[in-house]
Amino acid sequence: MTWTIKFKLNDISQNGTYKLRLALASAQVSDLQVRVNDPNKELPLFSTGIIGGVNAIARHGIQGLYWLFNIDIPGTNLNSDGENAIYLTQEIIETPFRGVMYDYIRLEGPPSSQSISHVCIN
Repeated sequence: MTWTIKFKLNDISQNGTYKLRLALASAQVSDLQVRVNDPNKELPLFSTGIIGGVNAIARHGIQGLYWLFNIDIPGTNLNSDGENAIYLTQEIIETPFRGVMYDYIRLEGPPSSQSISHVCIN
């Protein structure tokens, strides 16, 4: 199963590194993969590997392991003249109780001389 986040950016720093912060409130036997602007790319930009095993999703629980991933996205991977997309793919979908529970997803731009730009995706 793949989720798509579409967004536009102006003035992309081709030499800069963007930071995707991916926070998971819980996971159950999951391998979450991240691709940028090409959902069919053979190798993902990032993979969590198999994580989780606390069953918080199945029980709608309030306890679970919190996961925070900081993923570097080179500016050369982003389009300055149109739409961009981040693809989040859950590779293991054997049952409805395997997956991830997101806390937040945030894309931060590289620091500029005037300010730090960022895009918040809620």
